[in-house]
Amino acid sequence: MVTKEVLRQQLRNNRLALGVEEREVFSRKITTNCLSFLKEFPEIKHIHLFLPIKKLLEVNTVPLLQSLFHLNYHVYSSITVHNTRKMATVKLTPETVFENDKLGIPVPKDPVLLEDPKPVELVFVPLLGIDSRGNRIGYGLGFYDKFFGELSDGVMKVGLSFNAPLSEEIPHEPHDVPLDGCIHPEGITLFENY
Repeated sequence: MVTKEVLRQQLRNNRLALGVEEREVFSRKITTNCLSFLKEFPEIKHIHLFLPIKKLLEVNTVPLLQSLFHLNYHVYSSITVHNTRKMATVKLTPETVFENDKLGIPVPKDPVLLEDPKPVELVFVPLLGIDSRGNRIGYGLGFYDKFFGELSDGVMKVGLSFNAPLSEEIPHEPHDVPLDGCIHPEGITLFENY
């Protein structure tokens, strides 16, 4: 089994190999698949969504954000609190204005902090790769694993990925929280743990 760091670099290189146009086409397909996924779970009304970091070439979630507003979902995102290595949950509205923080992460210009993130029912998670058991590999900072611990027990955690789940197992540690599913350009994959 390859190490997490080697795999992380391979997955970054794979993402880099996708052209700008291909990433946008894939992002649109992922948005369509997310909306289909949400139709299967009509009880979900409160969604946490990451905003794309351009330098990391992440899935473009802006069209999904706009669709969620149009469909009257309650939408949240996070502000990274770097000195505590935690994420603070913020409420988003159609009127929210964004700016990039010092690391290039889009954040609300005037954030409305949510004291308790327990209302969140679904988290769309950024990742570099995921395996068929829901083990994800992100950027190695552990922000999301810590964030998951602050949420209600039944919250769904679904990765958004340019690729379908990997057949080989991703190295993981006891503190790594597996995801319940993955939405990718080819479709929707739910894992056994869900």
